[in-house]
Amino acid sequence: MLRIVFFTLSFMLLAGCDGLSQWAYNAGLSAEKSRAGLVDKQVDTADGIHWAYLDSETTNDLPAVMLVHGFGADSSNWVRMVNELEGEYRFIVPDLPGHGDSTRDLSLDYSIEAQAQRLLALADALNIDQFHIAGSSMGGAISIAVSLQAPQRVLSLGLLNAAGVTLITPEFATLIEQGSNPLIPQTPDDMFTTMDWAMADAPWMPDFFVTEMGKLKAANYDVAVKVHDDINGQMQYAERLGEIRAPTLIVWGELDRLLGLDNVEVFDQQIRNSRAVILKNIGHLPMAEAPAKTADALRRFWQEAHTQAQHTAKQLEQMATSEALATDQGTN
Repeated sequence: MLRIVFFTLSFMLLAGCDGLSQWAYNAGLSAEKSRAGLVDKQVDTADGIHWAYLDSETTNDLPAVMLVHGFGADSSNWVRMVNELEGEYRFIVPDLPGHGDSTRDLSLDYSIEAQAQRLLALADALNIDQFHIAGSSMGGAISIAVSLQAPQRVLSLGLLNAAGVTLITPEFATLIEQGSNPLIPQTPDDMFTTMDWAMADAPWMPDFFVTEMGKLKAANYDVAVKVHDDINGQMQYAERLGEIRAPTLIVWGELDRLLGLDNVEVFDQQIRNSRAVILKNIGHLPMAEAPAKTADALRRFWQEAHTQAQHTAKQLEQMATSEALATDQGTN
């Protein structure tokens, strides 16, 4: 249905109906969110951040999952995957500060550790004590930082083509050395290049849709540069991966042009309770390129992590009961 709508709107645009492209972009994205059972919400946290985020319409008694997008992206990256899991979890999908409709301020510290602290403040504001967390690219490094800052709150960790070890591919390294970063569009048309680098199998969308995304990204150019400067060189957690206690799933698109498969081996070897899933013919954004496969892998993983957490909680309860009985007997 959405494809038919887009074809119709594309025809109208080509026929000279100016002013429809932005409306069509917003309408199409809203329809995708609705299909995924997501609603737009806003909240201000105690640290002064204004958050725009997506929240599941159905939240009663469902395990909470926080999904963290990557550099230059926003919450919309996760919508297609969430559609595959609607009604199974409560999804909290924020626009990180510096991105989307959340606080964007050139004076803000956008370092990985600072963003992780802000996500914990967001969880506090939403009264979410424990949650699963999964992050894409830069969001993966932030998710690692969250799991290290508050291990008692993280039920599981998902790393999707994640930074954190941050071994970039030779072709991406060459571009960076030349001072050209395809992830920071300066003009709307640059978004086509960004998508070529980010995805090997991009979902279909009309050109005007990509251009509208490019307009939003280009308008945020100065803040994007500030974010990049703040995280540059700070996404290195290789020496701390052994401290991660949460069960961890590593999901990787094998054709990633930004972060190569060599990252997977480091993550999998250093994180004690981890396993990896490699998706063939997929690039840097598996949740957008292969939403069903990514959702299936995460669903099984979250179910296992939930069972493991319940088992651990029961063991701790039994231990506490045994200690209390031993104390009573000793007193008597």
